[in-house]
Amino acid sequence: MQHAVRPTLQTLALGLAGGAVFASLHLPLPWLLGALVATMLGSFSGLRLAMSAYVRNPALTVLGVTIGSALTPDLIARAQDWWLTLAAMAVFVVTASPLAILYCRKVMGFDVVSATYAGIPGGLSEMIFTGSALGGDPRRIGLAHASRLALVLLLLPPTMRLVAGVDIAGARPGFSPWATLPPVDVVLLLGCAVLGAFAGRLVRLPNPFLLGPLIFSVAIHLLSVTTAVPPNWLLDIVQLIVGAYVGAQFANTRAADLLRILALSSLLTLLLLAWAGLFAWTLSRAMGFEFAAVLLAFVPGGIAEMSLIAVLLHIDPVFVAAHHIFRVLLIFSFAPMLAMHSKQHQSRSSRSLR
Repeated sequence: MQHAVRPTLQTLALGLAGGAVFASLHLPLPWLLGALVATMLGSFSGLRLAMSAYVRNPALTVLGVTIGSALTPDLIARAQDWWLTLAAMAVFVVTASPLAILYCRKVMGFDVVSATYAGIPGGLSEMIFTGSALGGDPRRIGLAHASRLALVLLLLPPTMRLVAGVDIAGARPGFSPWATLPPVDVVLLLGCAVLGAFAGRLVRLPNPFLLGPLIFSVAIHLLSVTTAVPPNWLLDIVQLIVGAYVGAQFANTRAADLLRILALSSLLTLLLLAWAGLFAWTLSRAMGFEFAAVLLAFVPGGIAEMSLIAVLLHIDPVFVAAHHIFRVLLIFSFAPMLAMHSKQHQSRSSRSLR
């Protein structure tokens, strides 16, 4: 137990220090980006960093409750227009995935299964777990996705300000402290987090600690049981944990391997960001959608991380989360078949050369 606790405490302490420095310098999204930068630097310097599921999972439940609290009747009225952007998301996944897989195979030199799960723009944890179960290299898959996610988190806020005009200076969700909430609302929000996580695991939802509480929170807010939302300080803690978790993914890796994968994966990330930006620009111009919201919905990041940025930047987090959830479901539906087909094709090609 001590072996698991110490790296987590080191990771949180380093993330807290990085967040405090960013906050003191009045940099944007300080607790998210400060924790990310500090733990990345700690990983590069050889520190033993990790993030226990006992810390990350509760943070995901808070984020799920927060996203669900944004689903209002007005938002439901607008959701009928989302089928256009959801259809575009399917086109984005189908066009981006083969090119990304080919890049990981030919440029980064990954085996077929690792290239498939490293290239497809899915979630970090989901791609590592599924790819390794099918025989891929979890370290390669993890580093590829972690470097992509880290670069997205670092580039996205200034890009949103430059391209979409979103003000990220001192961005905060503007939620009330617990002290102003009636005890019944506190109980309701805690119930969504705990019962939602339990139910999510029971029915085996992907990312159950995020999606279970999100569904429960959607239910009580749509039914007007409560309008309560989590407080600022709790969202600051979630930012710190998410940032530190991503940065810790680079720990215990040889410097040469790390630098090579970082460099090559960064180029792929920039290509995927440009492709996502083209989709967002086209949809915003042709259909009248808000560019910032569509861009955040299409960028190749994780559900939790992109939804958190949406909350902090006052961009519709339900719209963003819905598109990332749809993307993950699409990926899970065809990635195993694609990986096995590629593996069989490679095996046949190897036999024909003998």
